[in-house]
Amino acid sequence: MSRHEFAPNDPGIKSVFVGWDRALGSYFAHVYCTGDNNPFDMPTLQIGDDFREVPNPHHAIGFVQDYAEIPHDLAATLATDAAREGICEAPAVLCILDAAKALIDLDTVPCPF
Repeated sequence: MSRHEFAPNDPGIKSVFVGWDRALGSYFAHVYCTGDNNPFDMPTLQIGDDFREVPNPHHAIGFVQDYAEIPHDLAATLATDAAREGICEAPAVLCILDAAKALIDLDTVPCPF
């Protein structure tokens, strides 16, 4: 997994990340806003957190370009990350199967939704 952080260009933005997730075979982009009071440290805005959701680095870059200064060569950097790391072919299925095996007491686990 690669993860590149960029300086926000707005005081309402805490941090901005773009990268490649080998396990999901997807580029991703996360924007964390200040003052969103999210107790789970989840991005305020996000794409690319599902299996092969964002296959093009330009889509992830376009998602965050209004929130941070993005280097002109980021698409090439992300493509290099993806080529170097590759894609895991079956992570989503394996995660679902592992989760189905375990009983979870929902009264003891914080749920973000």
